Amino acid sequence: MKPLTCSIGENAGKLWCVLERNTELTVQQMKELSGLKTADLFAAIGWLAREGKIFCREQNDELYFSNRYIQGSFVFG
Repeated sequence: MKPLTCSIGENAGKLWCVLERNTELTVQQMKELSGLKTADLFAAIGWLAREGKIFCREQNDELYFSNRYIQGSFVFG
């Protein structure tokens, strides 16, 4: 069995690739495109957030994520 940090890092890589192919995605869209389970997706978001490599903004009670700055978004940390 792989150490948990390896899995989270690999999932962060998967998520990064999904974000690289898209401008901005909701949580549901990221789940569908990455194939990650909810807990794995949020762990990957946390990994990218810790590295300052993911941006988020809220619009109409929906969170949108991107790997590039979009007007109105914020970086974690």
